[in-house]
Amino acid sequence: MKYSIILPTLNEEIALSSMKNCIQALKIKLGAEIIIVDGRSTDDTKDIAKSLADKVFDSNRSRSLQLNKGVMHATGEYYIFLHADTILDDNAIDSILSISENFEWGFFKIKLDQKALKYSFLAYCINLRSKLFNYCTGDQVLIVNKSIFHKVNGYREIELMEDIDITNRLKKISDPVILTGNAITSSRRWEKYGYIKTILLMRLLRVLYYLGISTKSLRKIYR
Repeated sequence: MKYSIILPTLNEEIALSSMKNCIQALKIKLGAEIIIVDGRSTDDTKDIAKSLADKVFDSNRSRSLQLNKGVMHATGEYYIFLHADTILDDNAIDSILSISENFEWGFFKIKLDQKALKYSFLAYCINLRSKLFNYCTGDQVLIVNKSIFHKVNGYREIELMEDIDITNRLKKISDPVILTGNAITSSRRWEKYGYIKTILLMRLLRVLYYLGISTKSLRKIYR
């Protein structure tokens, strides 16, 4: 098995159901194993997961814990960390097949699923930031060579910012490859809590994180 898709879930019955076509494409085109680690959902997420994944596990509710548990059961040479509200388009899946043998880590450009101009602008800003500073968020679908992942000791089991934390450590080893194609992610958070409010909240959380505020405290701020 060359690719392991590791997907953490928590009460994602709607989002997970909408991922069916993407998951099937990942299985067919990549021959990937699908590993879903559920954080003890109270809806039908786990039943849906069993119909889609090769392996389904329970975990305590923590994305970093769930991701690391998925890795424990992964057999692939490349780990692909996918969120339940994100899918890869066909070009993105094809680009995974073309990564070279010396590939260490990388991710995709993000695209929001709403077509409004403000979401296109937001995606542009996120992608520019990733290009300039060599890091990605979880919605951009991190892909890591198995040996490199273990070299940085995987995800730190922290309350929040596990994606920023691991990419900050990965980029000390090498620069990332920004793969062609898009990771198409849901705009539900911006729609639910407000476009400007959510952007400001995310910015505040990153500033506080880099100032050394504990991720446990940040979790209390994050909705």
